[in-house]
Amino acid sequence: MNYLVAVPNDKALAEFIGKKGSENGITLYNRKVDEKIIVALAPTNPNEKFYGFIESMLLADQIAISTANVDRLLGEALIAAELLGKHVIITEENDIKALIAGTGIKDFEICPKESVLERITAYHTKESDGGTRIDIDKAFPVKGIGAVALGIVTRGTVKVHDKLLHNSGKEVEIKSIQSQDVDQKEAGQGTRVGLALKGIGHSELDKGDILSDKRVPKAKSITINVKKSAFIGEEMKEGGRYMIAANFSHSIAFLDNADEARFTFEKPIAVDTGQQVAIVREQQPRIFASGIVQEAE
Repeated sequence: MNYLVAVPNDKALAEFIGKKGSENGITLYNRKVDEKIIVALAPTNPNEKFYGFIESMLLADQIAISTANVDRLLGEALIAAELLGKHVIITEENDIKALIAGTGIKDFEICPKESVLERITAYHTKESDGGTRIDIDKAFPVKGIGAVALGIVTRGTVKVHDKLLHNSGKEVEIKSIQSQDVDQKEAGQGTRVGLALKGIGHSELDKGDILSDKRVPKAKSITINVKKSAFIGEEMKEGGRYMIAANFSHSIAFLDNADEARFTFEKPIAVDTGQQVAIVREQQPRIFASGIVQEAE
């Protein structure tokens, strides 16, 4: 069983959950307990590169928020957690019940830090509908093997010899799969994987790319069904400049049509219809809205 949990505001809590692994804007911490594998995603430096903060929360199935420090990052984590509607585990170092009530989070539990692992593995994630999708965060060449991509299975199951489509339209064959340094014949939703690939070079793979059973081309614009934070209450303005985060991708975007919530990206990113995204503004608290992509083109 695989468990993906975001730890947005406390490196010490992430280190308590697992052993540090790879990093690329988001640092991954891994722990295996019997047949249970926990992967914690934490922003590498949320103060300098804020995108890792929200991307980690979009990718995860649940969110563990530390109350060790009652500060700006804690407040932003609570607002984002409510907007994304995910299960939230809150540590009890400080009493923040009033803050929680103010942000409107509904699906949460409070526990001692020492019980966080138990609470993570007690939560059962619903499997997403649809086919197979892997979100990639890193790729590199391996002598004698070829291109290897690291990523997370965000939907469905990937198997050895599967043929999937890259954003470019290239067909890619899965030559082998590793998870936690162990060879696997297949990997399901929520699994951190290393994939040896045939049909594409490592230089053709970027962070934020997608391998899927249907092609997900990089979009120049999207229309979003927006959910705004009641805590902030900001109205979006046409021509406004925002950042949109979508799993391992992010881009500056400009609001073309406020009624339709249509945005044009400064840099195209891979994003699919039905996918959850977050909308970020420049002033604090930065995360003020989320939404589901209705159209991407």
